[in-house]
Amino acid sequence: MNSKTPDQNSDERARAGGGESSLGARLRQAREARGISLRELSDQTRIARRYLEAIEADDYKELPGGIFNRSFIKAYAKAVGFNEAEAVAAYTEVARAQGEAPDELPTSRQSSRIYMDGDTARSPIVTALLSLVILAIISLGIYAGLHYYQRRNNAVSPPAATPAQTGATAPSTNPGTNDQTLPAQTPAAPASPDPAATTSATDGLVVRIKAKGEEVWVGARVDERPKLDGNIAAEQVREVTLAPNERLTVRYLKIKAANLEITINGRPAKVPTEPPKGKSLVELVIAKDGYEQLLQQP
Repeated sequence: MNSKTPDQNSDERARAGGGESSLGARLRQAREARGISLRELSDQTRIARRYLEAIEADDYKELPGGIFNRSFIKAYAKAVGFNEAEAVAAYTEVARAQGEAPDELPTSRQSSRIYMDGDTARSPIVTALLSLVILAIISLGIYAGLHYYQRRNNAVSPPAATPAQTGATAPSTNPGTNDQTLPAQTPAAPASPDPAATTSATDGLVVRIKAKGEEVWVGARVDERPKLDGNIAAEQVREVTLAPNERLTVRYLKIKAANLEITINGRPAKVPTEPPKGKSLVELVIAKDGYEQLLQQP
């Protein structure tokens, strides 16, 4: 049974490899004089332990070769307090005697990145796969951001007001829809209610919402069905026709009350300026029963 420690086995190997006057022996003596083990020296110099053992045994064929050998010798000597120049000169003399060129870079030996124990290199395939995964995640994030931005713009942008461009009033082309986008009103328009609004009042109400001077956000719903949720451009009019049993709720910001003009069956209505208690938006509820109370007095 071998009871010797790894450092003791390394010392025996070094003594067997060269004489007491060799470079390896003198370096080992300097290390032992300072009480430094091979493991501690390896941790300090970042040189693999097997290379340190080869240096102490004067077995330079185990080293990577070329200028790396000189670096190892110099680092070992510095760590144990041995004269660095003397150590490098002694190694160079031995290397030349053995027919080696100590100043040349190694050509067929392993690269320096594997000199340290436990050092590993990542596979190029793994690196490529990780790069593809990262690229896919970034692309997906960009696509999701653009998709959200487009949906948000579509939700808050008012529909195109084709009648406003042509100067004519066009009814809605979607069956079952009772709201229309009308052209901007001008001061020259007649003050009397139009026949369509008067006729509609027989069965229900015609409510028109106009933004005066600047863009206004308005939210409106008929009973529980959303009818409007977005900005009304300056001087643009939105119209909602109500059945006799329907109720229209209009919401807007308090600071925009002065920029709203609301008419019911062609008659101007009062525009509230204060929101209900506990709410942040002003509300105007319009129904056929009692709508006259919402109208402005002549």
